[in-house]
Amino acid sequence: MSTSEIGKPPRPLRILQITSTAVGGSWFHDQVRGLAELGNEVCAVLPREGPLADRLREIRGVRVEIIAFGLSRRIRQLPGLMAAQWRLTKFVREYKPDVIHSHLIIAMLAARVASAGHRSALVVSQVPGLVHLRMAPFRILEWLSLRRDDLVLGSCRAIAHRYRAMGARSVAVSYYGCDVHRFDPATSPEPFRREFGLADDTPAVGMVAYMYPSKLREFRQVGVKGHEVFIDAVPLILRQNPEARFFVVGDELIGDGEYRRELERRAARLGVADRIRFTGFRSDVSSVMAGLDVLVNPSMDESACYTVVEALLMRKGVVATEVGGLPDTVRHGRTGLLVPPADPTALAEAVNALFADPAERLRMAGRGRELALRQFDIAGTVSQVNDLYHEALAARGQRGPLRGGRPA
Repeated sequence: MSTSEIGKPPRPLRILQITSTAVGGSWFHDQVRGLAELGNEVCAVLPREGPLADRLREIRGVRVEIIAFGLSRRIRQLPGLMAAQWRLTKFVREYKPDVIHSHLIIAMLAARVASAGHRSALVVSQVPGLVHLRMAPFRILEWLSLRRDDLVLGSCRAIAHRYRAMGARSVAVSYYGCDVHRFDPATSPEPFRREFGLADDTPAVGMVAYMYPSKLREFRQVGVKGHEVFIDAVPLILRQNPEARFFVVGDELIGDGEYRRELERRAARLGVADRIRFTGFRSDVSSVMAGLDVLVNPSMDESACYTVVEALLMRKGVVATEVGGLPDTVRHGRTGLLVPPADPTALAEAVNALFADPAERLRMAGRGRELALRQFDIAGTVSQVNDLYHEALAARGQRGPLRGGRPA
């Protein structure tokens, strides 16, 4: 960078953001919006219409393109998918982005191929989780195509470490941020607690997560998000806190509802169906968090986790498994408690410990809010991503590690 450029704001970039989901995806939406608000020209590419596309169209200046890229084992679908991949590559050639930034494994693979349409673009993959590496086809495709990336952004330290070990050329840690000021710990708990008939002193424990049925061997007994572990812990929590009530907030992201019904049957077999409320999807997450005393995240595989960040912003007690990026957010004994995965006894003991010492629970929650405000503010995370773009574009050909990334 020349002396005359020092102190000048970075030039606006033309950015192509690609994801392979059409629902949920708040982390994607918030990043797209933040990059656009910095003055960049941003186009979001999704594989199909849905709630996420609708929300993205509400952002001023953001273009949304629907291109049905994807993968399939069904031979009859291959011609259509190949045509969609060609359309994506052609769109990249015509759009001529400075940056092609993809999220989730199918979008990452599609973006690497499509980048051939404009080879001068910076190719960035941001990895929100590692479940795809448990599947041999994705693991092989990732290994074959990873070197096409100029930069890999791990959404937690564990992901960054894994991709560095896999041979990624340049890796940085970049947390998916959110609007941290949207979560006010002074929000009244009354609406949620009144809705479910909870007295002021009734302990309330909740799990907020989509339900992911999986055919992977590792998740046949316990799903990715660990709902089974939470349900199995309920009878153990009730031994010390017999008045406690429990909430499973969220529903199947995909599927026919059978996984949720099996979870409900599991609660019935344990004799706690009358203590656990399956609320389904709730859009009023702040109200839900306000009404809870403790949030649990018993995931088997996880990044830094939006839900945990939201709970800490609301100054709630948090118990999470010591996997993936959860330790980045839940610092054991400082901002919450960590337990081993697939261990309902340990989960129950941790929840009971938080109820046994409300003062310490609140102290940890206060420190957790401070951490979340500092580490997950969307303004800071988007600014970091924007800086990484400019640094990588300026350093083209050097291929050294980027200074703007958090230590991995």
